[in-house]
Amino acid sequence: MIQASRGRVVTSLCALTLVASGCATEPKSLVAAPVSDVRARDAPVAAGGGGSQAFAAHTESPQVDSAAQSDSQERTLARACGASDAALDRVARDLAASTTGADRLDATALDARLRAAGAPYVWPRAWRFDGAESEFDVARARMQRWLASFSAAGARRCGVALVRAPGARFTAFVVAVDVLADLEPVPTRVRIGQWVDVRARVHVPADAAKLVVLGPRGAPHAVPTTFERGYLQARFNADHEGAWLVQVLAAVDGGPRPLLEAWVFAGIEPSADGVAPNAPGEERAGANRDPAAALYEMVNAARVSERISPLTRDARLDELARAHAEAMRAARKTAHDAGDGDLNQRLENAELELNAGENVAHAANAVLAARALWASPSHRQNLLFPDFGSVGIGVAADADGTLWVCEIFAPAR
Repeated sequence: MIQASRGRVVTSLCALTLVASGCATEPKSLVAAPVSDVRARDAPVAAGGGGSQAFAAHTESPQVDSAAQSDSQERTLARACGASDAALDRVARDLAASTTGADRLDATALDARLRAAGAPYVWPRAWRFDGAESEFDVARARMQRWLASFSAAGARRCGVALVRAPGARFTAFVVAVDVLADLEPVPTRVRIGQWVDVRARVHVPADAAKLVVLGPRGAPHAVPTTFERGYLQARFNADHEGAWLVQVLAAVDGGPRPLLEAWVFAGIEPSADGVAPNAPGEERAGANRDPAAALYEMVNAARVSERISPLTRDARLDELARAHAEAMRAARKTAHDAGDGDLNQRLENAELELNAGENVAHAANAVLAARALWASPSHRQNLLFPDFGSVGIGVAADADGTLWVCEIFAPAR
């Protein structure tokens, strides 16, 4: 999320993804995460579907598996990619078992698969290659070019799966992450009211680090955290039933960013749906055929659920939000600057002098956009920020039926 004011932009932590993704600018902090880059026959993998795998008992990293890959070509790809991680291998195999065709990557669902496997990594990337057995060297070269297309901020870890198909063909699946920190085991299931300890080792220089917790309801909040010599310790009380997102954030080279995430389920069994909890008001708003109106209804449902005054739609903010949604669609990326300037620049161009916040997303429909934003600490902070009194909502429909969404929040005018 991002918040901006005339002549000043305060950045905040956020992640950019493809489908069912979101990014926010808020009153506190933002960093843009990379997205999958696929070319030619290299295809993004569909992370949707499935969801039947059981959740790991703990979230931790790294995960070492003594079982080596049995396929020599699979081992070759794994060595060319980077250090292996058993949780990432499980995710790659799950994708191999459930993905067909050249479906679009659903980044939110990809995150969910990592969490179910007990992996705390953020901003994962996924890649697929379909070809003939004779094209294996081509696949390896393309995978290496894909890996080189994004800078490794930390140590790279990978999960690799290779699936044989009739007619001497194969499909390769790769899930890659840049590791800036590792997490000691955090339990997936806890009792209501249980204290949960979180300990992590940060592998890159960091000026500060903290633990942010997003509960089943309410705004995100930081908990008391100690951070010395790259080692973080914190604890929180899971005092309500439901899903809790814990996020390790640090000020690293390039600005503040999330390093690790884990889901903790208090008093309930974890499920794929629990990783993307329903947004307030989605049952009613989902029937609205106007996606902008549906999003507006869900924004206010979120605020009313926390006894915060609802927002009034602002025509000028609507216009700005709609223009930015169209710019994201044209640029094919979820971003606060899609070639049309960041939020601060766009406010200045519109001669609007105000403090403002922005959430952006790309999702299959309005409900999934709202759900992704509600599940994100930085986005929810914008949704529930009490000083906001107005909102502009812009939606640009894509040819594939997905929606590019922009929400701009500001004080009442």
